[in-house]
Amino acid sequence: MSAAVVVELFTSQGCSSCPPADRLISELTKQHGQVIPLAFHVDYWDNAFWHDPFSSHQWTERQQAYVQTFKLNGAYTPQMVVNGSRQFVGSNAAAMNAAIEDAKSSGSISFNAARNGAMIDATIRAEVPPGSDLFLVVFENGLTTSIAGGENSGRKATDDAIVRKLWRVKPGKVSVPISPSWKNIGVAVFAQDRATRAISAANSVILSRADGEGSQVTKR
Repeated sequence: MSAAVVVELFTSQGCSSCPPADRLISELTKQHGQVIPLAFHVDYWDNAFWHDPFSSHQWTERQQAYVQTFKLNGAYTPQMVVNGSRQFVGSNAAAMNAAIEDAKSSGSISFNAARNGAMIDATIRAEVPPGSDLFLVVFENGLTTSIAGGENSGRKATDDAIVRKLWRVKPGKVSVPISPSWKNIGVAVFAQDRATRAISAANSVILSRADGEGSQVTKR
């Protein structure tokens, strides 16, 4: 591992197999930028018994793109994807660690970001391979939910690295809207090949809480 590695988890509070994978993501949040965990809560587990408050059909569509890339029979949870190039069952810690160790980068991203009220203002510098899309992600840590229905009914879940928003952006100055209710948030920027979906470069920062508006950080 020579640069920051992106570990995506496709998960759901409605999935009884997902809590061990969710715990792995929480452990990865302690690695302070060397690994960038991102938990995408899909919506196909939502039903009349429980609706994951963090689910989005956009994340289901992102997972479906990986289903096509990896030529899988269908989507499943929990699924981990490391740097867009290796996928496996999300609770498999050995596979996760091996994929992180083997991950390679072929570009560089640096940016600064500040939370200003209901906006995040960032300046992004990127040197990435041609044919790449640049994405900015806002994620939130430390959210606790008392699950009242579905396969995990009665369980209290504390989730980290919950992806709140994802935008396709360009290098330079970027401003994106966020909810003032989001507290412990971070920002990640990564480059992903449009054809292979391999992630070539990434970086991230943790921003201040909502009551510390304007705090600025830089990652190089």
